[in-house]
Amino acid sequence: MKLNDPFGRMERRHQVGYEALRDSLHRNKIYTEEGARKIIRDTKTRALKFVIGAGVVVLLTYLLLPSFLIGVGAVVVLAGAWVITWTVNGERYVKRYIEEELSNSGPESKPTAPE
Repeated sequence: MKLNDPFGRMERRHQVGYEALRDSLHRNKIYTEEGARKIIRDTKTRALKFVIGAGVVVLLTYLLLPSFLIGVGAVVVLAGAWVITWTVNGERYVKRYIEEELSNSGPESKPTAPE
């Protein structure tokens, strides 16, 4: 039993998230390590663009409507935390996919019976 997850809820949630990502990668025919690593790069790029955009929104709010800064800032912080968490978990799931699915054997290579 783990002290930070005594009932295994987070572990189950991560397993479901990984399986959903794995199924999505299979549906999109991503069977190479290069393709999976490209997804990690693209996801990080999108997250960075979001963080920069959110910073611009906060800056514009501060300059144009300072009375709304607390509300807009709170929404931006929550959305930023969600995007960062999603990006970190997504990268973890893709790395697991590379280790489990691509390192051992791809979906095209099926084990053959010994002769």
